[in-house]
Amino acid sequence: MPSAPTFVARQLRRLRRLVFPALRRADSVPKENTARGLDLLYRFILARPPDEEGRDYYLRLIEKDGLTLRAVAAEIAASDEFQARLRDALPPDDTFIDAQALNTSFTVEELSRTAEDYYRTTLEFADRYLAKPFADPQDAPDLLGSFAQLVAGLRLAPGLKVLDFGAGACWTTRCLTQFGCCAIALDVSASALELGKQLYARLPPIGDQPAPQFLVFDGRRIDLPDASVDRILCFDAFHHVPNPAQTMLELGRVLRPGGVAGFSEPGPHHSKGSRSQYEMKNYTALERDVVMKDVWTWARAAGFQHLELAIFNNESYRVPLADFEEALRGGRTLNKYADRVRVFLRGHQTFFLTKGGGGPKDSRERTGLKGEITVRLRRASVRADELIEGDARVQNVGSVNWLSGDVPHGGVNLGVHLRSRGGSPLGVDFARVRLTGSTAPGEAQDVSFTLKPPPPGEYLLEFDLVSEGVGWFEMNGSATVSVVLTVV
Repeated sequence: MPSAPTFVARQLRRLRRLVFPALRRADSVPKENTARGLDLLYRFILARPPDEEGRDYYLRLIEKDGLTLRAVAAEIAASDEFQARLRDALPPDDTFIDAQALNTSFTVEELSRTAEDYYRTTLEFADRYLAKPFADPQDAPDLLGSFAQLVAGLRLAPGLKVLDFGAGACWTTRCLTQFGCCAIALDVSASALELGKQLYARLPPIGDQPAPQFLVFDGRRIDLPDASVDRILCFDAFHHVPNPAQTMLELGRVLRPGGVAGFSEPGPHHSKGSRSQYEMKNYTALERDVVMKDVWTWARAAGFQHLELAIFNNESYRVPLADFEEALRGGRTLNKYADRVRVFLRGHQTFFLTKGGGGPKDSRERTGLKGEITVRLRRASVRADELIEGDARVQNVGSVNWLSGDVPHGGVNLGVHLRSRGGSPLGVDFARVRLTGSTAPGEAQDVSFTLKPPPPGEYLLEFDLVSEGVGWFEMNGSATVSVVLTVV
């Protein structure tokens, strides 16, 4: 029996000899011969004629989206069917580690200990852990790009309680704290969490942010009450879990109804990569494949009702000016970029699970904040020793529930900007008119107020709603209301 390298080389030579010449001529193949070219690709790569569904799918992409036969060949070669065929054809390799076999050879507790050993025995690299995501300029773009997609999809806001599952040395947790979230770092490795505490000590978040919480995970139960967190962030960690179905149940238990769990994970062939093989061989670190159909089965059982996957690419496609302008016009350059996106997505899966139940979103989230204001001053002219008195009516015409104005993060109040008579800003936070209780979409509040006057002069008082720590409603398109004030 030939060795693995000899076998692979022979197969590659066969593909190069038989398929590549045809692919080089693919762009000049008449349309009426496209189906025949597709048939040849199936027979050479999968050793069978195309099934009806596959033929219709690829012919549609070729005709409508401009997909080339070369791109079709890449997709077929990356399919589970071809990968399985290639594995079956390869001779046994004693150095190959099967992730599923590793998973069943150790208990959850044993694999948790190997994760702890990983950090404990590599503490000499502590500074490299603590420098993430900026430890390596080659890794940084992928880490930052993937993390940005995760943050955007989770719709984070100050005051939200966020569980960072598999936090490791906690660089993602520190980012959550900097966002103003109440972050909980969870990991099976106590040594990793100790590194996280060092990170906070050496690089404390800027401003008065909520203190983080550090929890050691026993691999089975998360030490948090039911429905106690608003969001779950899992950055490149779920594929290390030896009991994914049980863990997903725990994630669903601690997440509040209507909450979102976001994951950034590798793809369905992750365990076979050279880096994964290295980690499993040297550290007994479990590197599972992530198959989305399995994930969705576990998620539904855990109470999640909605799944969304993000389509993006961390690597930009750099082109000359002419191709860039063609892309703006919707030309073929975009189709070439789409080919790269497909390749990227085979190894990167960012997805979001929303738990069923729950009421409307609240004012801790900027999206959906919108209101209408009417204001009347009882007197438009006051003496410098008199209070400004007035009445206001505010109505929630957005899609989220306004929290009471005394809530530190996300409470909604009526804010007052002080401007000159000509409109120049003098004080952005001149005053606040406190709103009490929550205000649901469609509801309104009437409030009377008194304000200390500025020094004598002519002014504009501009009223705008504000979600404390989140943002002014004018940023979302709501109109402000200005009234003239004279102080004598």
